[in-house]
Parts: sequence; structure tokens; C-alpha cells
Amino acid sequence: MPFNYQQVTTHFGHIYPAHVEELCELLIVLRKQFFGDLDLMLILAIIGSRTLPARQSTAMTYQEFMANDKDVVQVQAINIQSVAECSGIARETVRRKIQKLETLGLVVRDEQGMLSVTAKAATNLSDSTEASLQYLAALGDTYLAASREASLLKHSE
Repeated sequence: MPFNYQQVTTHFGHIYPAHVEELCELLIVLRKQFFGDLDLMLILAIIGSRTLPARQSTAMTYQEFMANDKDVVQVQAINIQSVAECSGIARETVRRKIQKLETLGLVVRDEQGMLSVTAKAATNLSDSTEASLQYLAALGDTYLAASREASLLKHSE
């Protein structure tokens, strides 16, 4: 079954309520995990997207992702200025939040000032990852149910 913009908009009435409910649940978990500071979460996510890009994780299971023995290759270096530009958050604010992430042991900075997420982040933020998986699973289930329903209606006509 295709999963694209047209299919999502076709089944919007089914998907939207699940999206809103599950997104609220996800944001509640993220807000708790990041001390009420969703900008902190966004900054960590941006750094993480450079540390373990999707193309590096496509064959990885959730258990492999959570294992601390994975070799992470930083494909694209990112610094404070790049995070600020990407996020739209002021550079000075990004700098302060990165200091907090470093203090928490979730981010490290190399000698050139390039940032990467630590293995500790995956472990410490497992509740957030679980909430993200629940969000994705709920959307997938809702989409599949809507698609099956549409297919059954089409065949009964």
C-alpha cells in the first residue's frame, strides 16, 4: 500500500484525530524528558540527525540502535552556528542549551567545535524514543485501517 501525501490527505479524517492525540502524548513525554524545554529537544534532534543520518540506520533494528556498541560515523559535522540556522533559534540560546546538553552528557564537542550526540543519549532518552515509536505505530495503524476500509468500500460497490 502506498504511503504518500495523496494517500494521507485522502484518509485525513481518520488519520488527523490519531495524529493529534498521539502527538500530544509524545510532546508530553518529550517535555518531561527535557525539563519543559522543547528547544533543548529540538537542538539535540538536529545534532543527532547529523550524527546518525537515516541512510546509516536503515538496516538497523531498534535493539541495535539502542545498543551502545554501534560505531557511529559523523557524516556531516555540525556546529553551533549551523544548529542556530537550522532551528531558527538564536545562536546565543543554542550555545547555552548545548552547554546544558554537554553537562547532561548527551552531546560532546570536538576540538574544532563540531557537535555529536553521545551513546548515553540513546540510553537516557529511551522513554522519548519509546514515545516516538508509539506515535509512529499509532499513525501507521490508523492509516492501514483507513486504507483497508476504503478498499472494502471500493470492492463492495
